[in-house]
Amino acid sequence: MSVDTSWAYRVTAPFSFERVAEEPPATAAPGEIVVRLTAGAVCGSDLPFARGAMVPAGGAGQPGRPMHEVVGEVVTSAHEDFVPGDRVVGWASGWDALRGVFVTAGDQVARVRMAGSDAHVTVAQSVACLMTVFERLGPLDGRSVGIVGVGPFGLMTSVLARDRGAGRITGVDPLDRRADAEGLPFDTLVRANSRTWAADIAEEDRPDIVIEMVGHQTSTVADAMNAVATGGTVVTFGVPDDDWYSLPMRAFFRRNGTLVTGVTREHRAMLELAQDWLIEHPWFPARMITHEFPMESVEDAFLTAMHPKPGQRKVVLAV
Repeated sequence: MSVDTSWAYRVTAPFSFERVAEEPPATAAPGEIVVRLTAGAVCGSDLPFARGAMVPAGGAGQPGRPMHEVVGEVVTSAHEDFVPGDRVVGWASGWDALRGVFVTAGDQVARVRMAGSDAHVTVAQSVACLMTVFERLGPLDGRSVGIVGVGPFGLMTSVLARDRGAGRITGVDPLDRRADAEGLPFDTLVRANSRTWAADIAEEDRPDIVIEMVGHQTSTVADAMNAVATGGTVVTFGVPDDDWYSLPMRAFFRRNGTLVTGVTREHRAMLELAQDWLIEHPWFPARMITHEFPMESVEDAFLTAMHPKPGQRKVVLAV
């Protein structure tokens, strides 16, 4: 039975999506592949576009936007590493995968090697992003880690940090994340906003590394810089929405701190590392994905992702 792929969703108002008909692409440019979408995860980086706070290049209301964490089946390939029928995971390079068929750069996906449903395999893209951070940090060698934001990525970060040799791991979140974090390697969970935590932290409790997992505003980055130990490192994982940030540079300078940023560039390499790790930790995707919606419930999926609460982790749309 043939699968209908002649559709896309577009944002018409904040968190309002319209299904439109479109002819799926038949060919790919050199280095690209055409992929039939089977599952896609809602990322925090998608939400500013869904609520209208950010406008993608080319203007608002473009079909397919916003979605980039994807799993699908190759329909047509102009990339030497893929053939039709390959199951792939990774990035939709145009962030426009809310459609039956999308085009992406072949270097931004990898062939699926891990077990699991398409919805669960989407976790490989998230882990690949985190692999970029940990590759930059290198072995942690017992250093203490503070994680600002204990949502899905913060929870993942705790496991990867301990695997890389982290010492004491502290999670900071205004929501009660005890049930979400149960069995994960947090030594302490602080239920507070990051400003309160940074203001009240004792000198001996300052983490050697603070990983800011919230993004999309300046305050949590500033709080991480104010909380880190002397000579420590702050990692800004969350994607910035603004071109300019006002940060406490004098205090951070006096603390001899290091600020690390990063965006994934070696997509395929990080996806392969992520799948290697997930093959060794097969329990992980089911632990991270709590909400799976059919594609026709796209508005419900984005609204759910927009309002995090205890017990909610990754939100996925499946075709």
